[in-house]
Amino acid sequence: MTTKVLVAAVDEGTALAVEVLPGQAHDAPRLEPLLDATIARVPHFDEAVCDKGFDGDDQRQACVDRDVFPNIPSRSNRVEPQPFLPDGYRERNKVERLFGKAKQFRRFATRYEKRKTMFLGVVHLVFGVLRLRRLRNINTA
Repeated sequence: MTTKVLVAAVDEGTALAVEVLPGQAHDAPRLEPLLDATIARVPHFDEAVCDKGFDGDDQRQACVDRDVFPNIPSRSNRVEPQPFLPDGYRERNKVERLFGKAKQFRRFATRYEKRKTMFLGVVHLVFGVLRLRRLRNINTA
């Protein structure tokens, strides 16, 4: 069994909204609820940086409806490429780095829990510990 963990937003190394999906489920339909969860925590943010899997008209419109710029690269088969800012897309590495740190926790990386709610609790716990570690870090030269 595989699992996907979606992170809606990362602000200074903190996951603002997360969701756990089965591995066979597609990510794109879950963008709208994740945007809503993020807006509930942070009332306004400028752009949503997503990968090509979210390059759909419905997903782009969901971002525009919430006053968020969809910074999503167009798929190669898209007839009319949409606007894309490569400088903003570089910020996506923050999510990748967060997942790299989270996978250092064995329970997160291997998913021992069978139920979604239990695994979601582990996900929240791991991201909380990572946040606390970041707050405690005083090595700012």
